[in-house]
Amino acid sequence: MQGQCVVAVYNSRNDAEQAYRAVVGSGVPADHVRLSNQPAQASSSGRLSASSEGESFWDWLFGSDVPEDERRLYETHMERGGAALSVLVDAPTMADLDRIEGVLQEYNPVEIHEENRDGSTAAGSGAFGSAGSQGGYASQGPEREKVIPLPEEELKVGKRATETVKHVRTYVVEEPVQKDVRLRDERTVLERRPATGTATGQPMEREYEVRELHEQPVVQKDVRAGEELVVRKEATERTERVADTVKKTRVDIDKTGR
Repeated sequence: MQGQCVVAVYNSRNDAEQAYRAVVGSGVPADHVRLSNQPAQASSSGRLSASSEGESFWDWLFGSDVPEDERRLYETHMERGGAALSVLVDAPTMADLDRIEGVLQEYNPVEIHEENRDGSTAAGSGAFGSAGSQGGYASQGPEREKVIPLPEEELKVGKRATETVKHVRTYVVEEPVQKDVRLRDERTVLERRPATGTATGQPMEREYEVRELHEQPVVQKDVRAGEELVVRKEATERTERVADTVKKTRVDIDKTGR
């Protein structure tokens, strides 16, 4: 559906300017809102004219589709010092039109008629006219292009380093060990045999001391260099496939024109 133009006429320029700011503040693009000059200038033919050369005031305000009797109604109020505000609503729904008319109504537009020639009725006590469906303002010359953005997401895969800590702990255990050692023992042997020489001295009591040597194992522990534990890091590379989804904007064109 193409755009539709909604027009309101106000008794004062101040009311019209306040309505202008409210409409733009509601989200309507500024180039879709037009405010008439104050006061309106009449051409030699008696018809109100705009500042743009070669077009009438109403062509400038909301296109060339306004019927002649509609123009006369608006011109009468404009000649009394009123101001007109025109709002172009792109592809409007009833909710869109009601919202715009509600904003215009807040600033007390004047009543022009109860029903216009196209069958559109005025809202409340305000004067709202419909200039019919049109793609844009007729006075803008060649048709303006409308750029519709089609954004899409792009998948970008980076990498980040994560750290894993390995703990190496040494501890002491005891293991049984056996080792053979050769020991030497001495023992005293008493043996009687015939004397080989002559007797000397007289018999008497005497005490002799004989020492025996015995070897015992002695354990001593020495610390020696056993093995070494070498800790080093080796770096390898791998390829990992990352799968995800991205959003893209697609467009469907209604070729029926409805």
